[in-house]
Amino acid sequence: MTYEALLKIAYKKTNTHNKEEEAAKLLLMELSNQEPHQFFTNLKSEVPKTLEIDFLNKLDQYLVSNIPVQHLIGHSYFYGYKFKVNQHVLIPRGETEQLVEHVLYYYDKYFIDQKIIVLDLGTGSGCIGIALSLEEENMNVTVSDISEEALKVAKDNQHDLKANVKIIQSDLFENISDAFDIIVSNPPYIPDTESVQDIVSKEPKVALYGGLLGVDFYEKIITNSKNHLKEHSLIAFEHGFQQKQRIFEIAKKHFPNAHIVQVKDLAGKDRFTFIGLGNVLDLE
Repeated sequence: MTYEALLKIAYKKTNTHNKEEEAAKLLLMELSNQEPHQFFTNLKSEVPKTLEIDFLNKLDQYLVSNIPVQHLIGHSYFYGYKFKVNQHVLIPRGETEQLVEHVLYYYDKYFIDQKIIVLDLGTGSGCIGIALSLEEENMNVTVSDISEEALKVAKDNQHDLKANVKIIQSDLFENISDAFDIIVSNPPYIPDTESVQDIVSKEPKVALYGGLLGVDFYEKIITNSKNHLKEHSLIAFEHGFQQKQRIFEIAKKHFPNAHIVQVKDLAGKDRFTFIGLGNVLDLE
């Protein structure tokens, strides 16, 4: 059977189960250990029987058991880098790549060529902090998480990507004493009463739910960050579109003189809040 024929079978199965064709294609491409250009060039080539069996087995795990494809292949791509993921960490999303992009933009605008220290709070797989450290060598990055299992994944990614980041196990600021130029966080923000898709439910609940309104962690971070920020500094958040106003109010309460910028994601949803202290964001 050719790759093309196998994909047609897979697409029929995904449509029957109301799942994504792109997920099936990604699964086959990654299991075949081919680069995208090689995969598409070889669509009419024969699939090794062992690969065909492995693919159909894992496809059923995705379709029937709702196991994310990224867990089945053991990795996900984020900001051009390959990150190990498993059931202990949140699978990186495209919106979070936009958060990294915004932080790098603000670095270039307000800290350009300065050596700064950055904290990625609630790092999970380490994707935000590691990507920032790899993209900007002037960032001395610390990544932290309460989950020991998550930090094992972050350490693997640090090693595999040869990233120069410091890893700390901490419940928010509990084990953190430094003051930072930038604190970036994508904390849990799904309201406790909100249901999620079956496939999302396979990800760690500790990385998903953020209290009744989904803002508990933002309030804790903003409230406790004062002793961990330099005079000229930035807090950068990703959040749910319905939490924009509440996070703005919390930020204004604790940092009345801050410059606050709120930005939509590429889908047009309110997704990011940036809190600038001192001269940071004063030009926005």
